Amino acid sequence: MIGFFDSGIGGLTVLAEFRKRFPDFDYAYFGDRANCPYGDREDEEIVDLTERGVERLFREGAEIVILACNTATVHAIRYLQQVRFPEKKILGVTIPGAEKIVESGYRHVGVLATEWTVRIRAYKERVHILDDSVSVHEIAVPELVPLIERGIVGGEEVREILAAKTSQFQNIEALVLGCTHYPLVRKEIESLLPGIEIVDPGEEAAKKFASYLERHPEVEAKISRGGTLRINYSEPT
Repeated sequence: MIGFFDSGIGGLTVLAEFRKRFPDFDYAYFGDRANCPYGDREDEEIVDLTERGVERLFREGAEIVILACNTATVHAIRYLQQVRFPEKKILGVTIPGAEKIVESGYRHVGVLATEWTVRIRAYKERVHILDDSVSVHEIAVPELVPLIERGIVGGEEVREILAAKTSQFQNIEALVLGCTHYPLVRKEIESLLPGIEIVDPGEEAAKKFASYLERHPEVEAKISRGGTLRINYSEPT
């Protein structure tokens, strides 16, 4: 079984990409809606909440866990991989997104993300590890996740927020959806940035997973098959 963790419903966009490409695997999803959004929480709290969610998925039988949340990935993945669960397999979504930028040859890129992802320059740093000549402009959109969690993915309010943010980009060739909630408002973004390529790190993570399994056949052999899906949330109070 492959486990997916997110702060809320955003990671379902990543899960959907994986199920398209690997329909035979079994999947379990846990979204921490009781504590969503993560983007404005303190670092230690994000790590703690992510650790608890990942631990739950491993306890339920996941052989590998995907952090389907950019904020959780940039704050917690190294600790979880190297300290908390060194014997387990945990992957994130930011590196595949950064790799896509460089592999596609983009020179000027925009990123929409949560407050924390922007504050620690998550995508800029990961892109510059691969190619420090790429211009990366990151902009936070803290208002979006709460709206999306309430099912608001279009309309005047969402469009006004996105218009104010996207108008700050100048001469970009591509835009990274730096939060896994944002594919749910992709149509609004595309209408505001016609002709700009959209990079969805969740989609890229699913594409890269095939090569990961080729390099780690021992992981693939342990993932149960049957095409089952289990989705659970912690409920907001």
